[in-house]
Amino acid sequence: MEVDRRSTKIPGPPAALKQLTASEANVARKRKAASPMKDGPDAKRQAPVESGYDTATKAPQNEDSWEHISQQLGWSVADCLNHKLSFKKKEDPKAKHEAMGQHIKRLRAAGWHLLHVMERHELDITALTGCLEREEKARTEEAAEHASAAAALQKDIADLQARLSDQQEATAQQSACAQQLQEAVETGKGKLAESAAFMRKLQDEQTRAKEQIAEYATQVSSLRELHQQAQKYNTQLQEYNTKLQQDVALSNDNLQKLQVAQHKWAEEGAELKGRLTAHEAQLEVMQVNMREAECARSNLAEDLSRLRMELEKVSAERDSSNQANVALKAELDRYRDVTGNTVEALEREKAVKAQLETQNKAQAEVNQGLQEGLQVLKQQKALAEALAEGRGQEVQGLKQEVQDLTGRLTEAESRVQQGELIRRKLHNTILELKGNIRVFCRVRPLVGSDALTQTAAVDQLVQFPSSGDLLGRAIALQVAADKPQQAPQKYDFAFDKVFAPAAGQEEVFDEISQLVQSALDGYKVCIFAYGQTGSGKTHTMLGTAEERGMIPRAMDQIFASSAAMEAEGWSFDMKASMLEIYNEEYKDLLSKSLPAGKKHQVSHDDKGATSVSFLEGVDVRRPGRVADLLARAMRQRAVGATATNEHSSRSHMVFSLNITGSNAASGQQVHGVLNLIDLAGSERLSKSLAQGDRLKETQAINKSLSALGDVIMALANKEAHIPYRNSKLTYLLQPCLGGDAKTLMFVNVAPVPEAANESLCSLRFAAKVNACEVGTARRNVAAKQ
Repeated sequence: MEVDRRSTKIPGPPAALKQLTASEANVARKRKAASPMKDGPDAKRQAPVESGYDTATKAPQNEDSWEHISQQLGWSVADCLNHKLSFKKKEDPKAKHEAMGQHIKRLRAAGWHLLHVMERHELDITALTGCLEREEKARTEEAAEHASAAAALQKDIADLQARLSDQQEATAQQSACAQQLQEAVETGKGKLAESAAFMRKLQDEQTRAKEQIAEYATQVSSLRELHQQAQKYNTQLQEYNTKLQQDVALSNDNLQKLQVAQHKWAEEGAELKGRLTAHEAQLEVMQVNMREAECARSNLAEDLSRLRMELEKVSAERDSSNQANVALKAELDRYRDVTGNTVEALEREKAVKAQLETQNKAQAEVNQGLQEGLQVLKQQKALAEALAEGRGQEVQGLKQEVQDLTGRLTEAESRVQQGELIRRKLHNTILELKGNIRVFCRVRPLVGSDALTQTAAVDQLVQFPSSGDLLGRAIALQVAADKPQQAPQKYDFAFDKVFAPAAGQEEVFDEISQLVQSALDGYKVCIFAYGQTGSGKTHTMLGTAEERGMIPRAMDQIFASSAAMEAEGWSFDMKASMLEIYNEEYKDLLSKSLPAGKKHQVSHDDKGATSVSFLEGVDVRRPGRVADLLARAMRQRAVGATATNEHSSRSHMVFSLNITGSNAASGQQVHGVLNLIDLAGSERLSKSLAQGDRLKETQAINKSLSALGDVIMALANKEAHIPYRNSKLTYLLQPCLGGDAKTLMFVNVAPVPEAANESLCSLRFAAKVNACEVGTARRNVAAKQ
């Protein structure tokens, strides 16, 4: 029999009545203990309680019953118990006695009424206890019957499975026999007739076996379906797990091979660069020698031309001297014939002739010396020309070798770039299979006066490995101790990528370009920047006109890739929206105002899609449109000055791009989402000195970032409940943190000593994020309707 427990709930007496009943019971016990008499007034007063339910028949009836008193006076039991008698000073004692007697009767009636109520309650409790015991006994018997039925069903299933395995073995044996007979038929062509008859016989047996198998199959089909359904999911999970493990192992092997090849290519490149540098130095030396040889050759040519001029001059003088001698001889002969000169004149003529002959001889010797010098100069010129020709050939050979080395170096650099691209893709694949949130660490450069005064301190504060497996993936932070006499403490962290202060926006975007491309392929992608105020988050996400950030560069890649995919038959629709979370309230940065009495509400559907009510989405077709939207949104975003940052972002900004692509040829549709988020910076009130509105903003920022930390801790500990609803920020990011999206976090670090403690907190939080395992990314693809 089922009992409605709600209808049998026993109401308890009022609090004052409980206190009064307890006090009366205590007084009765004290009187009974104090007096050994059994027939006194106390014994008579206690008799109704000790005699049980049968004494209820002695209760006063008619005008002395409580019902009659309650109807007459309109009192409740509590009113009766709380009523106090009051008399006038000169009132008749008989009237007083009668009044007290009436009040005692009323109290006695109230006591009997309470006794009846308590006895009825006790009877109800006893009845309910019996019903409960009977119900428990019935449920126990039903559970035992169900257990026995389940055991019998399991036994029947085991028997049917054993029969099924026997039938399968018999079928396998018959199939093996049929295959052997078919092979015998193919090899024995001479006995074709016998083989054909034997084959028909085997076919008949096989038909009968198939009929038996079909008969057995009909008997166990239901059991087999249950068995298959029970094992199908387990098999799929095992296959998927095995596939993932194989992919991870293969990716690790490929990654190790690529790393070895990359190191080898880097060594070859360094060696080629060294050889190229040596050859360039040798080429410069040879070019200097060639210039010196050219100078020597030009000097020799000048000397040769000068000597030739001198030789021509000497030759002219010799010719003039010879002509003078001939003239003198002719004149001497004429003098001899005509005048008959004297011996003295002849001697003078001889002396002049001897002098002229001496001059001619000396001039001849000079001419011979000049001829010999000219021959030496010609030989030197030939040697210089031969040396210059040899040096020219050697220079040509070196130039050719330099060109070959340059080509090999270019090829090696191309191979290194290809290997880096493959490594990046494999690394992304491994992280996607692991389901981890990727974390990139970026250290901003020093700006303003810090670059002049704190360069040495920064080199000690932040350190990066220069070689090894953690090159480009690790960072060491050295934080000063609380006490001056203590040594500073060093903390090591490793992430998926670490960017030094010298890294530019283009280098940073190259690392996330594959992730951005996934949005066009139908994935949900979320990239957000986290860090203390003044660490460079907004510069990383938005940048400047000279150094454009991740959002404009991502849009350029999206537009370029979508234009390239249009040649393959794809067409895309893109809608951009910008949302701000300010003081735990959503605000549309592209809309002027909300309808009266309305607020933005975030909702997530079963497929993991996020929608925000009254949020304006703008169609974008070109990068210039996005730039206009960003400028428009930044004019409305909340920005204020604090003691730690003159242009501090006072809200979280979310840029969302919803992409819908369709291919008319293949009938395929993809739905991708790209979320780029610039979080507000964490700050300490003791340093920011925030007051008024700034204090309220700081408290809201720190609360949302603390809620984000709680979500990350819950994910890391694999807790059953994840507190996404503790903040508007975490509830908006729920599909990115715990869903099937590809998520990447930038942790930005300010490399100044006064921000070392905040940088340490940011890096520790980033390490926890990197260790979280979330859902594996899933592509949103559907057939076009």
